[in-house]
Amino acid sequence: MKTLLYVDDSPDDRFLLQRACRTGRVCFLVKTLAGGIEAIRYLRGESEFANRAEHPLPDLIFLDLKMFDMDGFQVLSWIRANPATRAIAVAMFSGSFITKDIIKGYAEGADYFIPKPPDLDTLVEIVHAADKGLAADPKNCEALERFAIRPESM
Repeated sequence: MKTLLYVDDSPDDRFLLQRACRTGRVCFLVKTLAGGIEAIRYLRGESEFANRAEHPLPDLIFLDLKMFDMDGFQVLSWIRANPATRAIAVAMFSGSFITKDIIKGYAEGADYFIPKPPDLDTLVEIVHAADKGLAADPKNCEALERFAIRPESM
């Protein structure tokens, strides 16, 4: 089963994404984590995340930009520097529309920079797009690309 890992320090945002996945009846497993340090521990398979049957490496990561312990850029840099995680598709999933953040996200290796939507309906559309991407190619998904912001389009 394909896995989406959602890393965000906001419990409300994690709850909304899980709700959108239930509402949208997606085919993937969703795992949520509360911060960057926890995400790296998960990706390394450390301690409580050692059981890969229970905590599989994700096929796609939605990564919040602004978190309390480590920002999304730091986590993304770690993901891209690590041979075991380098090929995982990563979408920066942020409330930031700051051009320099978007440019830096792509420069650091993000596959997508997707703004957090203002409503549940749009979030359901985004998780449906992720479902399509996970069924095909999460790094090159037209359905997810529809929601992504690119610096050249700003």
